[in-house]
Amino acid sequence: MTNPISHGSAPMADAPRGLRPSEVNEHLRRVGGLRGVANTEVSHHTVGADLARADQSSKLPTARASSTAINTLTLYAAAETLRATPMHQRSEQFADLGGCIAAPMSDAWVYDEALWLVDLMGIQSTGTSRQSALSHWIKIASARVSCRASDGRPDCPYNGQPPAPATR
Repeated sequence: MTNPISHGSAPMADAPRGLRPSEVNEHLRRVGGLRGVANTEVSHHTVGADLARADQSSKLPTARASSTAINTLTLYAAAETLRATPMHQRSEQFADLGGCIAAPMSDAWVYDEALWLVDLMGIQSTGTSRQSALSHWIKIASARVSCRASDGRPDCPYNGQPPAPATR
């Protein structure tokens, strides 16, 4: 086959038609939705995001709380921020926090395809409307945070102590 653009006789490499399987998976992950994935379970974050997080964490000071404690506080802060945000601004706030919102399929055949899907910090929830999915996410996130019995605040990873000073 010759290249019609160069008008020469240089053979073109037989380019594969369509996307490679890895590109299809990446496309389906980015598009989202329950229908695009062969499995009805929603896919989890990619390894690339984990590597980027690990690279960023290597630049942080070494004296810090454990990652599970930090994630708990981050999760608590995100849930409380969304709870305090007016209903008509929650979608925008959710996206600003790094969340993904997937609209239902317009030609849904099964119930799962007709649901809104929201995902943030590893917590996924669905709802018949965007607002119900966000409210359900807030409810799930609030339930995952371990709280003190005395006042209901989240457990502090430093146990009342300030963080250690940064080393030089």
